[in-house]
Order: sequence, then structure tokens, then C-alpha cells
Amino acid sequence: MRPTMDALLDDAAEQGILVQRATCMPAGLRGAYHLDTRTIVLRAGMPDRLAVPTLMHELAHAFRGDDGHQDGAVEAHINRAVACRLITPDAYRRAEASVGPHLGALAVELDVARWVVIAYQSTLRTTKVAPPVSHRE
Repeated sequence: MRPTMDALLDDAAEQGILVQRATCMPAGLRGAYHLDTRTIVLRAGMPDRLAVPTLMHELAHAFRGDDGHQDGAVEAHINRAVACRLITPDAYRRAEASVGPHLGALAVELDVARWVVIAYQSTLRTTKVAPPVSHRE
């Protein structure tokens, strides 16, 4: 089941992690985890389709004990893990069949941020996903 913002906020609180929203963050930054204060800062005003995966990403940093931005391999690994929690193989197949391969259209169809689709697509290049079963009559 896809996590909701409320469920993620509850998870953060149970782990003793404070989640705050900030109106002024560096350009392009949607969220950050600060280990010393156990605080996640999210860009204020993001809709849930952006805020949910961002909070999931930052909670992964908290679970790992990271402090701040990590190297590209770690960030990509976390992005792929988030994407696989938000997008199922069947949902991706249906979306691509419905709107084609256009990144923005897929993101809208799947109700996620574009970076989530990109991360999910990267898993498809490295993981075998069974093709849909065709039913013959």
C-alpha cells in the first residue's frame, strides 16, 4: 500500500524525528535530513505527490544515519528504493500503455514526481520484470 503523508509523519514522530517545513531552501532542494538535530526539513508548499517521496527519501537517510547529502550512488540507491515503494510493475505498465513513454505524462499518470519515474526506470534497466500475462480466449 502506498504511504500517505500522515502515515509518514507518524513514522517520523515514532522514530523521534522532527519534520519541519521551510519556505527558503536552496534552489532545487526539496528536503534535507540533519543528523545532529534528528530533523527533516521539507520545502514548504509541495503537493503530496512531491512531498511524500521526498519525506520517504529523507527518512531513508535518517534510518541509515546519514548526515546531509551523500554521494551519487547512495542518493540513487535511496531514490530507487523510494520509487519501488511508490510504483508497482503493473501500475507502470498500465501508465506506459495509457500515456506512452513521455516522462512528464508518466509522472502525472502515476501521481509521483518526475524523479521517482526516472528512479523507477533505472530499476527496469537493471532488474528483470516479468512481462504482463496475456489471456487468450
